[in-house]
Amino acid sequence: GDDYPNAEFEVEIDCRRDQGGVAVEMTVEFALSDPDLLQLVEDDAAKYVVLVKSTKTHFRQEFLSKKTLVISDFKGQLSGRVEISSFLVCVQRQASFKAEGWHLDFAERTFDLEPGVVLAEDKPKEYWIDAADEAPIGAIFEHRPGARQEGEWQCNLDGDRVQILLSDIDSNRFQHARESANNTPDAQYLMNGLYLPVLIHVLSAADGNPDAYEEYRWFDSLNRRLEAVGCKELGDTSADRSVDAQKVLEQPFVKMPMMAEADEES
Repeated sequence: GDDYPNAEFEVEIDCRRDQGGVAVEMTVEFALSDPDLLQLVEDDAAKYVVLVKSTKTHFRQEFLSKKTLVISDFKGQLSGRVEISSFLVCVQRQASFKAEGWHLDFAERTFDLEPGVVLAEDKPKEYWIDAADEAPIGAIFEHRPGARQEGEWQCNLDGDRVQILLSDIDSNRFQHARESANNTPDAQYLMNGLYLPVLIHVLSAADGNPDAYEEYRWFDSLNRRLEAVGCKELGDTSADRSVDAQKVLEQPFVKMPMMAEADEES
């Protein structure tokens, strides 16, 4: 921050949930560049603190460490939106503390640090942790009237689910078609005609600006799907998303009824 103009405190967090289970493992890596603060950590006078909050389960707990932190004892306490805040906190009183990297306004001053004083903090991060990651890919989408023109679809990515906007008439048509095709071979026409191009659009948009979408639930769910089918994670502009989208949707083209009919005729 402004108090340490030439230093950085950044935290990288990786959350993984057991497939089909409720256990969560969280790995937290800390990057601190100010030498005086690093010395406090080395002397056990300061520690990194991670505060984990899950509103849905009313869970709130802090974890302390002086190096990479691995938390593997979450057994159902985390669900839905989870907020993770990271700090560097003084744990032993320091008299007349001074840091060479301080802003010039504090260059000649010293401070007495009491236990509990926050020395640095990173921006809070949010994650979605729930069984929705294992739901069908259609679970990340929702359909709403809102498109300006009949016969066209639009996408809104600014939400926890990707909104597919259709005209009022097309929205009614689509709902009827989806109900009629449910669990039938004809459902593949919907997959190819709407979900496939929408998914390619979403993947490409997320690759182009991952920071704009990583807070949303669909982003994390889609990353897990990509990993499961052996594709590159979102943000990698070298990926061929037209191919990746087909893998995520389990190759919908070859499942279309006309393809099966062609096989029978041949």
